[in-house]
Amino acid sequence: MTRRKIGILGGMGTAAGLYFTQKLIELNAAAGKDSDHPSFILYSDPHIPSRVDAYLSNTTSPSRAIASSLDKLSSLGADFGVVICNTAHIYFDEIEQQVELPLINMIGNVAQHVALTAPGKTIGLLATTATARSSLYPRHFSSAGNAIALPGEADQELITAAIFDPAFGIKATGTSVHPRARQIIGEVAARMRSEQGVQHLILGCTELSMAISDESWNDFTIIDPVKLLARTCLQRAGFTALH
Repeated sequence: MTRRKIGILGGMGTAAGLYFTQKLIELNAAAGKDSDHPSFILYSDPHIPSRVDAYLSNTTSPSRAIASSLDKLSSLGADFGVVICNTAHIYFDEIEQQVELPLINMIGNVAQHVALTAPGKTIGLLATTATARSSLYPRHFSSAGNAIALPGEADQELITAAIFDPAFGIKATGTSVHPRARQIIGEVAARMRSEQGVQHLILGCTELSMAISDESWNDFTIIDPVKLLARTCLQRAGFTALH
């Protein structure tokens, strides 16, 4: 079986890139020794312009910096690449046109999974405000007949705090998720269930993926784009992924 090298662009945020590589290891079904794991290159660039600010405030687009980083991965021998940031995928088509490295679209990958496992269901989305407002997820999900439900405006601000707050936000606390951030996620999710009937929930920001690891959580079916992407990467690289 042909083995392929995975190129991983992290830094958006930094801990999320490391979290993704951990999933590559944890989900590798047949690993019994070092040589049973895939080869990958993690390039973490925390200086890529803010994806959220670019979309909401028309600041510098991150697409050129992301493309440049993907070119570095290609020059180091990556056979295909992934960008570990949901919001960056607002610019995916623009980025893909600038690089030769084949890319896997994280959002499209989630949509394929949901089409098989929850066709026609209403799916709740927790994400950055930019991702929520961009229609990124609805655009990919419409063909499977899935509607995307979003938090109300006040709850969206709470999710933003859970991600970005300088005291307890997940970007500020790194690999250790603050209890306040987890509490906010749980409270917002509960309101989405009671007000919108949501039972399936996408963790549409890589920081949120770090906060909830269970695929069944608080009676929700959790859809984790990071975990799903790791499974797809393992398969693309020539390995068998756990389900």
